Amino acid sequence: MRALTIAVATASAMLCAPVHAADTNVTANAAIVRPNTLIKTDDLDFGSLISGATGGTVTVNPVTNARTSGGGVTLVGSSARRAEFLGTGGIFLIFVSGSTSVTLTRAGGGSANMTASLTRAASTGGGGVTLINATLFPSGLQTYYIGGTLSVPANQPAGDYSGTFILTVNYL
Repeated sequence: MRALTIAVATASAMLCAPVHAADTNVTANAAIVRPNTLIKTDDLDFGSLISGATGGTVTVNPVTNARTSGGGVTLVGSSARRAEFLGTGGIFLIFVSGSTSVTLTRAGGGSANMTASLTRAASTGGGGVTLINATLFPSGLQTYYIGGTLSVPANQPAGDYSGTFILTVNYL
């Protein structure tokens, strides 16, 4: 089975006197996914927040995509989202594993890191071992969601923080 994703950029312009012509390059993308492949479709994003005088947490639920906070953290806006991955295996058995935490490092350096514990949820029933069949996943596609809880220290310095983690899906 092959899946095809196409992203196309569009542009519009207004004509004004005098009229001038201009050319620009536009990118078109496509991804052809082979069987037994895992692709990331969204990153885990805890969103914008304010660190208070006491530490706290921000949680993104992997099932509902809801964001909540606790302790001295104030949520700003609603830009948070769970990570999403698509798997294209469809043989017989799936083993799901990967990182259980991620360290977020401040852009520009410094020692102001934060740690998030990760939580998996999936259309295949979560992590571990899953037996699949054509009735359960007729398309051979599975969706995996990753959420987590970010620990935010008191008076955490402002900035953009990021880190990477791994999701592994073994198809047998």
